[in-house]
Amino acid sequence: MITIDGPAGAGKSTVASEMARRLGYRLIDTGALYRGIAWRVRRAGVVPEDAPALGRLLEETTVELKDGAVLVDGRDVTGEIRTPEIGEFTSRLSTLASVRDKVMPIQRRLAAAGGAVLEGRDTGSVVCPDAEVKFYLDAAPEVRALRRLRELQGRGIAADPQAVRSEILRRDRQDMERALAPLVVPEGATVIDSTEKSVEEVVGLMLNVVERYGCCTPS
Repeated sequence: MITIDGPAGAGKSTVASEMARRLGYRLIDTGALYRGIAWRVRRAGVVPEDAPALGRLLEETTVELKDGAVLVDGRDVTGEIRTPEIGEFTSRLSTLASVRDKVMPIQRRLAAAGGAVLEGRDTGSVVCPDAEVKFYLDAAPEVRALRRLRELQGRGIAADPQAVRSEILRRDRQDMERALAPLVVPEGATVIDSTEKSVEEVVGLMLNVVERYGCCTPS
């Protein structure tokens, strides 16, 4: 089991996908599950502050990852959960114990079989603290903002560069200061700064660490 944590825009998704491909592992995007829940809550018009209504909705909602797709109540919402609005709403919901209690068992169940790369903000610290190999991927805020801007533009979503940078910094503060599962460097994690590194360089460094643990052989 390999975990990759880090702040927004550090490149976790790209690196985790490539790691999973090269190792023949399953990719588990833990944040996508939270986004799926956020999509469902927003669509239902339930406000996070309404704990009883939120609890009822969570009980009747199913969310799963299947072949890279995010399914909510059986509907593929993969393309609908990657908007800035859903991202912001996800940040609010992920601070709630009821939402984390809904999602974390799903994350752990997906990871239980092993042979998986998990990426998110608390995979190595909370979801799978006993993972064999842990990474913490970081980068300078300016670089992370630029990457996020290019990602949005690549999906045809118009975004203001300054607004994207402000959102990155806001997410940093929220993720690091939240009471439940704050963003931290997991114990025993290898820290990699990707500011001046390409995806290939980062993946190469990670594969070297994985090989030292002897848990798998890169293809």
